[in-house]
Amino acid sequence: MQTTQIRQKLHQYIDNSDEKLLKLMFALAKEYNEDDDFDYEFTTEDIKEFDERRAKRLSGESKTYNWEEAKDIITGKKML
Repeated sequence: MQTTQIRQKLHQYIDNSDEKLLKLMFALAKEYNEDDDFDYEFTTEDIKEFDERRAKRLSGESKTYNWEEAKDIITGKKML
């Protein structure tokens, strides 16, 4: 489907939609068009925690899991 066809179809949906769909589409369009300039700076405590976790991982003190192991733990097929 080409862009012009998509645009026409969306206009049809909007013209025939109920309030719930209009609100949903509006929220989606608004979120999509807002600036994505979210800046977050880690605190000194955050960085310290990251460094501690990294050190534990590199030393073998903390356990890591591959995808299959993680999936089994999450689904309850494997216990820690």
